[in-house]
Amino acid sequence: VPSPFSGTLEASLDAILVFTSLYPELRHLTTPLLKDVDRQTDWPKLCRLVLSEHEELPARSRHLLEELLFLVTRTLLPEQIIENRRLMYRAYVTKRNLSNRMALRYDMLRGWKKCAHTHPMVVESVLPSKSIIPPKAVYDALRPHRRAFMPNILPTLIANTPDQPYHSKRLSDCMRHRVTDLDAYLLLTNQVVASWSEVKLLMTVVEVVVQWQWLRENTELMADMDVRAWEDLSGRADECNWVKDQKPYRERDNKA
Repeated sequence: VPSPFSGTLEASLDAILVFTSLYPELRHLTTPLLKDVDRQTDWPKLCRLVLSEHEELPARSRHLLEELLFLVTRTLLPEQIIENRRLMYRAYVTKRNLSNRMALRYDMLRGWKKCAHTHPMVVESVLPSKSIIPPKAVYDALRPHRRAFMPNILPTLIANTPDQPYHSKRLSDCMRHRVTDLDAYLLLTNQVVASWSEVKLLMTVVEVVVQWQWLRENTELMADMDVRAWEDLSGRADECNWVKDQKPYRERDNKA
């Protein structure tokens, strides 16, 4: 089954434009999403405007915020994760000694989940099996404009593809998916989000929007590096500014 995602920023921007046409009340939120990333954007304030502008219709404001949440988790994040992984592959093929802790990876945005003996939880990236029928997407007739929930979203995003063969075990290891809180965003269901308080919904919308913007920014940096044959990633791991310790650099920056 082919992936429903093209893995491009253009696909995400097109999706945002369509979303804006369906929900013009959210134009003040979608307009900055269409522009270059601006770290000064006050996303909590912009999201609270949705609540204040629909104070007499709280059900409407909640519906709008839920739709924005699922736009990000079911379309924008998947598109940029695929794009990021495509560039990861090119980086690891070109720079064979590049660390799997390269800071611009999509799974370095959040802390790695740990299993026994403090080893990171990883998921192998493999070719999809023709013998396995993926679970069907879960549609909601009451929300026709909302992308259906895909229970197999993670295998879809991290699957190896025939045009990106893993020529070595090291390349295969580097392309493994590190489990983080980002996974939980991708697996949010309608029922779970519907059970949240208004405050939790608003906070999560802000979180996923910021995560997507960071991912977009990182992926654009990787695309620039690709043009320069990844010269920025040359040298030893302990001397490269783009190789970090196991705590993702975004979390360290937030605490600085």
